[in-house]
Amino acid sequence: MAHEPESPEPSASPTPNRLWTEQLAIGAGLLVLILIFMALFHPKLLSVSGKLFGPNDTEAYGWWPLAGIFLLVIIHELGTIVAAWRINIPVRWRFFIFGANASAILGNQPRRVWTDAVIGFSGPLTGTAAALVMHGIYEITKYQDASAHIGNPLFLGIACMGYFYNLFTLIPILDLEGGWIAPAIAPQVWLLGLVAAGVELTNMFNLVLLCVVCFALARFVLLLRARLPRTDLECSTPQRALMSIGYFVLVIGLAWVASATFEEMPRLVRAAMGD
Repeated sequence: MAHEPESPEPSASPTPNRLWTEQLAIGAGLLVLILIFMALFHPKLLSVSGKLFGPNDTEAYGWWPLAGIFLLVIIHELGTIVAAWRINIPVRWRFFIFGANASAILGNQPRRVWTDAVIGFSGPLTGTAAALVMHGIYEITKYQDASAHIGNPLFLGIACMGYFYNLFTLIPILDLEGGWIAPAIAPQVWLLGLVAAGVELTNMFNLVLLCVVCFALARFVLLLRARLPRTDLECSTPQRALMSIGYFVLVIGLAWVASATFEEMPRLVRAAMGD
């Protein structure tokens, strides 16, 4: 009796952890290559981008900048907690930076792409709103000295750090909040968003935006190669449109305002110190 040839077993699909690891490796490798290139050919950009608050800021304002940043982090995390409470997801408080509460809340929950994205988006959104309030207070303080028309740089510096902080949490890798938003975004939108972010990078270099671009490009490549599943299809069309537009508007908007305020800070701090 002839034996039928055994059919080859289908290859196992890569696990989610394996796929996130691949994205992390590709994105980190790309980022390292770009940083090496910049260190060789554009070292001044890296040296400027690597410094936010310097010794002069602490000398001028004491520890108030750190207190303000701490407050912005609290508000950021509270946004995540309130969103989870509104959706009736068990709330877990874990005070740690870079969106740790989103991971603490969603880590043991079944994966629901839209719900995960809403929880992930709420922290950066509320954190950005708080940073804009600080920026608004700075604008109000300009009228205290109508002749100089220079506001209190303390509030602008806190707002600037808030912009960079919230932008960092939007990098599309776990356990950052951008990693919970990413599955709700379609490949076509990643392409358009990457082009827009690249244009912003050429306009005003931003090291944190470069990180977003590198890891977003890694995700886009894995989607093109069909290594990553189309999890965005689990959302309705309006949900995908809302989250995709909201994510890239927030990313590019934060990158622009963070770079603009960062460039303004040295002059304002020198003026406040009487230099």
